[in-house]
Amino acid sequence: MEPEKETILAQATNETVVSKRLKFLLLAFSFFFWFCGALFCAIGAYVVSQSIGYQELSDFAMDPGIIITLLGFTVFVLSTFGVLGSLRENLCLLRAYKYMLLGTLVFELFCAFVGFAFWPELKKVIDKGLTNAIEKYTENTDLRNMIDLLQRQLQCCGSLTIDDWDSNPYFSCHMKESYKWCGVPWSCCHTKYHRNRQCGYGMRKDRAKFNLANEIHVVGCLDKGFEFFRNNMGMIAGLCITLTFPLICAIFMLHFFIKQIQRQIFINGGFVKGQMEKQ
Repeated sequence: MEPEKETILAQATNETVVSKRLKFLLLAFSFFFWFCGALFCAIGAYVVSQSIGYQELSDFAMDPGIIITLLGFTVFVLSTFGVLGSLRENLCLLRAYKYMLLGTLVFELFCAFVGFAFWPELKKVIDKGLTNAIEKYTENTDLRNMIDLLQRQLQCCGSLTIDDWDSNPYFSCHMKESYKWCGVPWSCCHTKYHRNRQCGYGMRKDRAKFNLANEIHVVGCLDKGFEFFRNNMGMIAGLCITLTFPLICAIFMLHFFIKQIQRQIFINGGFVKGQMEKQ
């Protein structure tokens, strides 16, 4: 009887409703993000390994290397469900992957809503984070590079005002022993002065003698960032749609793929049951 059952099962599997094209599309989608997650983990781990000795526990969560590593690890784990589920046509893994992607989509929409609806409160949170980063500017290489990049690209200085640099002991106007006292980093200077890495030293103590706006950027990075978003709403909306559209497509593909597998199981089960009754 056992050989006959095996023959019946073999015949049943010849009739398939599972799309191979859909399977390989899901596999390619999942593998792409699986590879990107692994790459981010490797880059983040390298950055963290190079930062040992510079960072303290207080700025551990703010370290760019840690953020990249956690982001990469999260993407890698999520994509593993998709790779294994698509490859093995496993309903449990595919369902878990589908709900994870759905949760990611809802989280993105929630963040966008919170960002627009509660901008004043969000601004305070970001301001606190930037102020802490400014305080650690001279101690953490990764934070220093991140702040310099932000100030150069947005042409800004400090979080809300240039006086936010008073929170850093080396740039504070109360630390006259430091040669940087009452100044700002070179990334606050206009582009024409960037070759001089000491262009911002002592700038805030001499503000009464000349117009600071001719030498350094005087607008805070939060206001500049908000202005950038406001002036580039079309581009940002297009970017958000571009990033969200593949996620929505993957959710729908997973839905149909799961339905096809369930249909295949139902067909195989009915076929085997009918053959068994004939026996």
